[in-house]
Amino acid sequence: MRHLNSVNKLNRTAEHRGAMLANLAMSVLDKERVITTVAKAKAVRGVVERLITFSKKGGLNSIRVAAKTVTDKAILKKLFSDIGPSYKTREGGYTRILHLGERPGDNAQTCILELTGRNSEETARKRKKKHKAAETTPDVAAKQETAPAEKTSAETAGGAESKSEKAKAAPKRKKKAETKTDDSAGDKK
Repeated sequence: MRHLNSVNKLNRTAEHRGAMLANLAMSVLDKERVITTVAKAKAVRGVVERLITFSKKGGLNSIRVAAKTVTDKAILKKLFSDIGPSYKTREGGYTRILHLGERPGDNAQTCILELTGRNSEETARKRKKKHKAAETTPDVAAKQETAPAEKTSAETAGGAESKSEKAKAAPKRKKKAETKTDDSAGDKK
């Protein structure tokens, strides 16, 4: 029976669990979306929702209580100036858990823990900008410059394919390993 066992210990000591949940809560508040295991997401959901509730109340005491968990001043400022006011009309349910499936290494159930109703268009735009910035690194630009040139008009008009395209289209054949039989090597003792 699980009487009075309301806390998921996550196979950690109390200090380790508290620090891990505080760090995960700060990541959720900073990035607004985190991929983690289902057990950790369910455990940290209460911490994040409690912090958002304190930020909705406002006031010095709420800031001090939230500062015990959120040790980064920039995230604490974002919590009280941006996240809290955006949930003024919502009564609860600030987070959402979306199941992803099993993790390849240890088959742990993974999920996405994200804040609900948070300017999803703006965050999607920010992610796209970061993704495009990552793609335009010098390595990618060099690969794009060394890409094969387009077909000439004579090749496209005649319907002839270039050699590289033919090589890609043709199935690869496995070379048979040549077996050498030396009678003299086999007879030596």
